[in-house]
Amino acid sequence: MTTGVGLVLEGGGMRATYTGGVLDAFMDAGVDLRYVIGVSAGSNAGGHYVAGQRERSHRVFVDLVADPRYAGWRTVLRERSWFGMDFLFRTLPDELAPFDYEGFRDSPRTLVTGVTDCATGVARYYRQRDRDPRWFVQTLQRASCSLPVLSPPVLVEGRPCVDGGVTDSIPLRRSIEDGNPRNVVVLTRNAGYRKPPARLRRVGRVLLGRYPALYAAMLRRPAVYNASLDLVEGMERAGSAFVLRPVRPLVVGRMERDIGRLEALYRQGYDETMARMTELEAWLRD
Repeated sequence: MTTGVGLVLEGGGMRATYTGGVLDAFMDAGVDLRYVIGVSAGSNAGGHYVAGQRERSHRVFVDLVADPRYAGWRTVLRERSWFGMDFLFRTLPDELAPFDYEGFRDSPRTLVTGVTDCATGVARYYRQRDRDPRWFVQTLQRASCSLPVLSPPVLVEGRPCVDGGVTDSIPLRRSIEDGNPRNVVVLTRNAGYRKPPARLRRVGRVLLGRYPALYAAMLRRPAVYNASLDLVEGMERAGSAFVLRPVRPLVVGRMERDIGRLEALYRQGYDETMARMTELEAWLRD
Protein backbone atom coordinates (compact mmCIF):
# COMPACT_ATOMS: atom_id res chain seq x y z
CA MET A 1 0.00 0.00 0.00
CA THR A 2 1.22 3.50 -0.91
CA THR A 3 -0.28 6.53 0.85
CA GLY A 4 -0.05 10.20 -0.07
CA VAL A 5 0.32 9.32 -3.74
CA GLY A 6 -2.56 9.81 -6.15
CA LEU A 7 -3.18 8.04 -9.45
CA VAL A 8 -4.45 10.50 -12.06
CA LEU A 9 -6.01 9.12 -15.25
CA GLU A 10 -6.64 11.16 -18.39
CA GLY A 11 -9.61 10.17 -20.56
CA GLY A 12 -9.50 10.23 -24.34
CA GLY A 13 -12.15 7.78 -25.51
CA MET A 14 -10.59 4.70 -27.05
CA ARG A 15 -7.10 6.05 -26.39
CA ALA A 16 -7.75 4.95 -22.79
CA THR A 17 -7.07 1.42 -24.03
CA TYR A 18 -3.47 2.42 -23.27
CA THR A 19 -4.50 3.16 -19.68
CA GLY A 20 -6.10 -0.27 -19.44
CA GLY A 21 -2.75 -1.85 -20.29
CA VAL A 22 -0.96 0.36 -17.77
CA LEU A 23 -3.31 -0.58 -14.94
CA ASP A 24 -3.20 -4.29 -15.73
CA ALA A 25 0.59 -4.01 -15.44
CA PHE A 26 0.09 -2.31 -12.07
CA MET A 27 -2.06 -5.19 -10.87
CA ASP A 28 0.43 -7.78 -12.09
CA ALA A 29 3.29 -5.97 -10.34
CA GLY A 30 1.37 -5.33 -7.12
CA VAL A 31 1.36 -1.53 -7.42
CA ASP A 32 -1.27 -0.54 -4.86
CA LEU A 33 -2.32 3.11 -5.04
CA ARG A 34 -5.28 3.89 -2.82
CA TYR A 35 -6.49 7.18 -4.37
CA VAL A 36 -7.54 7.09 -8.04
CA ILE A 37 -9.10 9.96 -9.98
CA GLY A 38 -10.19 9.91 -13.60
CA VAL A 39 -12.61 11.36 -16.09
CA SER A 40 -14.38 9.89 -19.09
CA ALA A 41 -12.82 6.60 -20.23
CA GLY A 42 -10.05 7.11 -17.68
CA SER A 43 -12.65 6.65 -14.96
CA ASN A 44 -13.77 3.40 -16.59
CA ALA A 45 -10.25 1.99 -16.63
CA GLY A 46 -9.74 3.25 -13.09
CA GLY A 47 -12.87 1.43 -11.98
CA HIS A 48 -11.41 -1.87 -13.14
CA TYR A 49 -8.26 -1.18 -11.11
CA VAL A 50 -10.24 -0.21 -8.00
CA ALA A 51 -12.38 -3.35 -8.31
CA GLY A 52 -9.28 -5.49 -8.93
CA GLN A 53 -10.61 -6.80 -12.25
CA ARG A 54 -7.53 -7.47 -14.32
CA GLU A 55 -8.19 -7.80 -18.07
CA ARG A 56 -11.67 -6.25 -17.89
CA SER A 57 -10.23 -3.22 -19.69
CA HIS A 58 -9.09 -5.52 -22.48
CA ARG A 59 -12.54 -7.05 -22.66
CA VAL A 60 -14.27 -3.66 -22.79
CA PHE A 61 -11.80 -1.65 -24.91
CA VAL A 62 -10.69 -4.40 -27.31
CA ASP A 63 -12.65 -7.66 -27.37
CA LEU A 64 -16.15 -6.24 -27.71
CA VAL A 65 -15.66 -3.17 -29.91
CA ALA A 66 -16.84 -5.00 -33.04
CA ASP A 67 -20.33 -5.42 -31.58
CA PRO A 68 -22.66 -3.16 -33.60
CA ARG A 69 -24.20 -1.93 -30.35
CA TYR A 70 -20.86 -0.44 -29.28
CA ALA A 71 -20.88 2.62 -31.55
CA GLY A 72 -22.00 3.86 -34.94
CA TRP A 73 -24.97 5.19 -36.84
CA ARG A 74 -27.25 2.52 -35.42
CA THR A 75 -26.71 3.91 -31.94
CA VAL A 76 -27.15 7.46 -33.22
CA LEU A 77 -30.61 6.53 -34.46
CA ARG A 78 -31.55 4.63 -31.31
CA GLU A 79 -29.96 6.78 -28.60
CA ARG A 80 -28.89 10.04 -30.27
CA SER A 81 -25.34 9.07 -29.33
CA TRP A 82 -22.39 7.84 -31.39
CA PHE A 83 -21.42 5.42 -28.63
CA GLY A 84 -24.05 2.92 -27.49
CA MET A 85 -24.35 4.15 -23.93
CA ASP A 86 -26.98 1.58 -22.87
CA PHE A 87 -24.71 -1.16 -24.20
CA LEU A 88 -21.56 0.24 -22.59
CA PHE A 89 -23.01 1.01 -19.18
CA ARG A 90 -25.69 -1.64 -18.74
CA THR A 91 -25.26 -4.60 -21.09
CA LEU A 92 -21.50 -4.81 -20.65
CA PRO A 93 -21.26 -4.52 -16.84
CA ASP A 94 -24.36 -6.63 -16.21
CA GLU A 95 -24.01 -9.31 -18.90
CA LEU A 96 -21.10 -9.49 -21.37
CA ALA A 97 -18.24 -8.23 -19.19
CA PRO A 98 -19.60 -8.52 -15.64
CA PHE A 99 -18.43 -5.76 -13.34
CA ASP A 100 -17.72 -6.60 -9.70
CA TYR A 101 -20.00 -4.00 -8.12
CA GLU A 102 -19.49 -5.35 -4.61
CA GLY A 103 -15.71 -5.49 -4.95
CA PHE A 104 -15.78 -1.96 -6.33
CA ARG A 105 -17.87 -0.69 -3.43
CA ASP A 106 -15.82 -2.44 -0.75
CA SER A 107 -12.38 -1.82 -2.26
CA PRO A 108 -9.70 -0.25 -0.04
CA ARG A 109 -9.02 2.01 -3.03
CA THR A 110 -11.06 5.13 -3.70
CA LEU A 111 -12.17 6.24 -7.17
CA VAL A 112 -13.05 9.88 -7.76
CA THR A 113 -14.81 10.70 -11.03
CA GLY A 114 -15.44 14.11 -12.55
CA VAL A 115 -18.36 15.27 -14.68
CA THR A 116 -19.17 18.65 -16.20
CA ASP A 117 -22.37 20.40 -15.10
CA CYS A 118 -24.06 21.67 -18.27
CA ALA A 119 -25.83 24.54 -16.51
CA THR A 120 -22.76 25.97 -14.78
CA GLY A 121 -19.89 24.73 -16.95
CA VAL A 122 -18.11 23.66 -13.76
CA ALA A 123 -16.61 20.29 -12.82
CA ARG A 124 -18.29 18.17 -10.16
CA TYR A 125 -16.58 15.22 -8.46
CA TYR A 126 -17.94 12.09 -6.80
CA ARG A 127 -16.35 9.25 -4.80
CA GLN A 128 -17.44 5.66 -5.28
CA ARG A 129 -17.36 5.10 -1.51
CA ASP A 130 -20.22 7.57 -1.07
CA ARG A 131 -22.55 6.11 -3.70
CA ASP A 132 -24.40 3.00 -4.76
CA PRO A 133 -21.96 1.19 -7.08
CA ARG A 134 -24.54 0.60 -9.80
CA TRP A 135 -25.47 4.27 -9.81
CA PHE A 136 -21.79 5.18 -9.97
CA VAL A 137 -21.19 3.03 -13.06
CA GLN A 138 -24.50 3.29 -14.87
CA THR A 139 -25.20 6.98 -14.25
CA LEU A 140 -22.07 8.84 -13.16
CA GLN A 141 -19.52 7.14 -15.40
CA ARG A 142 -22.01 7.30 -18.24
CA ALA A 143 -22.26 11.06 -17.73
CA SER A 144 -18.48 11.40 -17.56
CA CYS A 145 -18.22 9.63 -20.94
CA SER A 146 -21.03 11.58 -22.65
CA LEU A 147 -19.32 13.77 -25.23
CA PRO A 148 -21.12 17.08 -25.80
CA VAL A 149 -22.99 17.15 -29.12
CA LEU A 150 -22.20 13.46 -29.75
CA SER A 151 -24.19 12.21 -26.73
CA PRO A 152 -27.12 13.66 -24.77
CA PRO A 153 -26.47 14.88 -21.22
CA VAL A 154 -27.12 12.51 -18.32
CA LEU A 155 -29.03 13.61 -15.24
CA VAL A 156 -26.81 13.39 -12.16
CA GLU A 157 -28.84 14.16 -9.05
CA GLY A 158 -31.25 16.11 -11.21
CA ARG A 159 -28.60 18.14 -13.05
CA PRO A 160 -27.65 17.55 -16.72
CA CYS A 161 -23.99 16.54 -16.93
CA VAL A 162 -21.53 15.52 -19.65
CA ASP A 163 -17.90 14.52 -20.18
CA GLY A 164 -15.71 15.43 -17.23
CA GLY A 165 -12.89 16.05 -19.68
CA VAL A 166 -14.52 19.27 -20.84
CA THR A 167 -13.57 21.01 -17.59
CA ASP A 168 -10.79 18.84 -16.12
CA SER A 169 -9.21 16.42 -18.59
CA ILE A 170 -6.21 15.72 -16.34
CA PRO A 171 -7.52 16.13 -12.76
CA LEU A 172 -4.12 16.52 -11.13
CA ARG A 173 -5.00 19.67 -9.20
CA ARG A 174 -7.99 17.92 -7.66
CA SER A 175 -5.79 15.04 -6.52
CA ILE A 176 -3.41 17.51 -4.87
CA GLU A 177 -6.34 19.27 -3.18
CA ASP A 178 -7.49 15.89 -1.88
CA GLY A 179 -4.20 15.43 -0.05
CA ASN A 180 -1.82 13.86 -2.57
CA PRO A 181 1.36 15.93 -2.99
CA ARG A 182 2.88 13.21 -5.19
CA ASN A 183 1.09 11.65 -8.14
CA VAL A 184 1.40 8.98 -10.77
CA VAL A 185 -0.14 10.45 -13.92
CA VAL A 186 -1.25 8.36 -16.91
CA LEU A 187 -1.65 10.39 -20.10
CA THR A 188 -3.12 9.22 -23.40
CA ARG A 189 -1.18 11.57 -25.68
CA ASN A 190 2.47 11.50 -26.73
CA ALA A 191 5.02 13.79 -25.11
CA GLY A 192 4.95 17.31 -26.51
CA TYR A 193 1.26 17.29 -27.41
CA ARG A 194 -0.71 20.49 -26.91
CA LYS A 195 -4.40 20.93 -27.67
CA PRO A 196 -5.09 23.40 -30.50
CA PRO A 197 -7.70 26.17 -30.19
CA ALA A 198 -11.36 25.09 -30.28
CA ARG A 199 -12.86 24.92 -33.77
CA LEU A 200 -16.58 24.65 -33.03
CA ARG A 201 -17.48 28.27 -32.49
CA ARG A 202 -20.44 28.53 -34.85
CA VAL A 203 -21.78 24.99 -34.82
CA GLY A 204 -21.18 24.72 -31.08
CA ARG A 205 -23.13 27.87 -30.37
CA VAL A 206 -26.09 26.41 -32.26
CA LEU A 207 -25.95 22.85 -30.90
CA LEU A 208 -25.26 23.90 -27.32
CA GLY A 209 -27.59 26.89 -27.28
CA ARG A 210 -29.41 25.57 -24.20
CA TYR A 211 -26.18 25.50 -22.22
CA PRO A 212 -24.14 28.68 -22.78
CA ALA A 213 -21.92 27.93 -19.77
CA LEU A 214 -21.04 24.52 -21.23
CA TYR A 215 -20.27 26.13 -24.58
CA ALA A 216 -17.98 28.63 -22.85
CA ALA A 217 -16.26 25.78 -21.00
CA MET A 218 -15.63 24.00 -24.29
CA LEU A 219 -14.04 27.13 -25.72
CA ARG A 220 -11.78 27.34 -22.66
CA ARG A 221 -10.89 23.68 -22.77
CA PRO A 222 -7.68 23.91 -24.86
CA ALA A 223 -6.17 26.53 -22.56
CA VAL A 224 -7.22 24.61 -19.43
CA TYR A 225 -5.90 21.33 -20.85
CA ASN A 226 -2.56 22.83 -21.83
CA ALA A 227 -2.20 24.45 -18.41
CA SER A 228 -2.78 21.02 -16.84
CA LEU A 229 -0.04 19.57 -19.05
CA ASP A 230 2.29 22.37 -17.95
CA LEU A 231 1.58 21.43 -14.32
CA VAL A 232 2.16 17.73 -15.04
CA GLU A 233 5.47 18.42 -16.74
CA GLY A 234 6.61 20.84 -14.04
CA MET A 235 5.89 18.31 -11.31
CA GLU A 236 7.59 15.61 -13.36
CA ARG A 237 10.76 17.73 -13.56
CA ALA A 238 10.55 18.41 -9.82
CA GLY A 239 10.20 14.70 -9.04
CA SER A 240 6.73 14.96 -7.52
CA ALA A 241 4.99 13.30 -10.47
CA PHE A 242 5.78 10.03 -12.22
CA VAL A 243 4.30 10.25 -15.71
CA LEU A 244 3.38 7.36 -17.96
CA ARG A 245 2.48 8.35 -21.52
CA PRO A 246 2.64 6.53 -24.87
CA VAL A 247 6.24 6.39 -26.09
CA ARG A 248 5.56 5.13 -29.59
CA PRO A 249 3.50 7.49 -31.79
CA LEU A 250 -0.24 7.10 -31.29
CA VAL A 251 -2.29 5.87 -34.24
CA VAL A 252 -5.54 5.40 -32.29
CA GLY A 253 -8.19 8.10 -32.21
CA ARG A 254 -10.93 8.85 -29.71
CA MET A 255 -13.47 6.76 -31.66
CA GLU A 256 -11.20 3.97 -32.93
CA ARG A 257 -12.91 0.65 -33.77
CA ASP A 258 -10.01 -1.26 -35.34
CA ILE A 259 -9.39 -4.25 -33.07
CA GLY A 260 -5.81 -4.71 -34.25
CA ARG A 261 -4.88 -1.13 -33.41
CA LEU A 262 -6.62 -1.30 -30.04
CA GLU A 263 -4.92 -4.59 -29.18
CA ALA A 264 -1.57 -3.02 -30.04
CA LEU A 265 -2.33 0.03 -27.89
CA TYR A 266 -3.32 -2.11 -24.91
CA ARG A 267 -0.12 -4.12 -25.29
CA GLN A 268 1.86 -0.89 -25.66
CA GLY A 269 0.48 0.40 -22.36
CA TYR A 270 1.30 -2.86 -20.61
CA ASP A 271 4.79 -3.28 -22.06
CA GLU A 272 5.87 0.34 -21.65
CA THR A 273 4.76 0.26 -18.02
CA MET A 274 6.56 -2.98 -17.27
CA ALA A 275 9.69 -1.55 -18.87
CA ARG A 276 9.63 1.27 -16.28
CA MET A 277 8.39 -0.76 -13.32
CA THR A 278 11.72 -0.79 -11.47
CA GLU A 279 11.92 2.99 -11.89
CA LEU A 280 8.34 3.43 -10.68
CA GLU A 281 8.86 1.22 -7.63
CA ALA A 282 11.96 3.19 -6.68
CA TRP A 283 10.05 6.48 -7.07
CA LEU A 284 7.24 5.18 -4.86
CA ARG A 285 9.74 4.22 -2.14
CA ASP A 286 11.32 7.71 -2.03
